[in-house]
Amino acid sequence: MLKKIKSLFKLGELFLQYNYDNLYRVTFGMPRLKRCQITANLFLGSQYNRVGLRKMKALAITAIINMRMHSVYTRSQYEGFKYLHLATPDNTPPPMDVLIRGADFADAEIKSGGKVYIHCRQGLGRGPTMAIAYLLKTGLTVEDAITLIKKSRSFINPRSGQLSRLKELENYYRNHG
Repeated sequence: MLKKIKSLFKLGELFLQYNYDNLYRVTFGMPRLKRCQITANLFLGSQYNRVGLRKMKALAITAIINMRMHSVYTRSQYEGFKYLHLATPDNTPPPMDVLIRGADFADAEIKSGGKVYIHCRQGLGRGPTMAIAYLLKTGLTVEDAITLIKKSRSFINPRSGQLSRLKELENYYRNHG
């Protein structure tokens, strides 16, 4: 019974963190820095707005990976950002070639001294899946990458298909590293 109560409290805490993050994003343009900075050069979050773009410039973010099916803003509004749109339906695993393309893009940008912001609509499934793909390219395991991301975004929720695809990618990097 105590375990069930603890589980319910944890679920409530995650729910509150997620909703606060969304409220903050809607109000101030992008998620709180505490909730989106994964490493010094990797940021993960939800869809930003025009104010968020200015905040990203102030944070010296140089590239954006959009995992949503459509791009919310026109290219002219990305001026100054390298931009990669990898349209992926919600709750689905991106194909292997998409994960590799995104991981290569993030890796090249970060190795050249840039900073990358990866996002989907809410920052729960597709965005974290791509961030994990990049971290796998750097040598982390799926479990270690999830643990690292959850230190900032404790409410991420990649679907089982996304996790299975990430395991495939982990094996790919292990064999082709």
